[in-house]
Amino acid sequence: MKKRVLLSAALCLLMASLWGCSQGSGGTAAGSYRIYYSALSDQSAPLAVGYETWTPEGESLPVSGLLDALFAGPTASGLTSPFPDGTRLRNWTLEEGCLRLDLSEQYGSLTGVDLTVADACLVLTLCQAEGVESVYVTVEGSEIPYRPIQQLTEEDLLTALYGDRP
Repeated sequence: MKKRVLLSAALCLLMASLWGCSQGSGGTAAGSYRIYYSALSDQSAPLAVGYETWTPEGESLPVSGLLDALFAGPTASGLTSPFPDGTRLRNWTLEEGCLRLDLSEQYGSLTGVDLTVADACLVLTLCQAEGVESVYVTVEGSEIPYRPIQQLTEEDLLTALYGDRP
């Protein structure tokens, strides 16, 4: 029972943080992007996710640069990578607004709130790139079997994963 209450509280906190994150870029300068990371390790953090600002250098594709920055991990204190050690990007493609990511087997070990936060960081970070409307994640070429919907957007991330629960 206690675990269920903690999970519900964490999901409510994440819902509030996602609502705040999706309300626009706020103070992000033109040509800059937000790279989202977990803030769960910071007990005083008001939200489940936080971000650092990233500005691409040179002519790199925003999707490639965002992925590189996200997997490099945060530099700010209070933020941590939402991905298990050793997680790497195997491949990505962008077709008709859907960014398909194939991640290494470590990502498949995520469940519950940890998976929700990792998914949120991917979706919030990558949907900023031009042409990216949704993110579809596979692990070693296979869908995550315990996730009912694989293709995620900013707007329906929590609904897609957990239904219309408070």
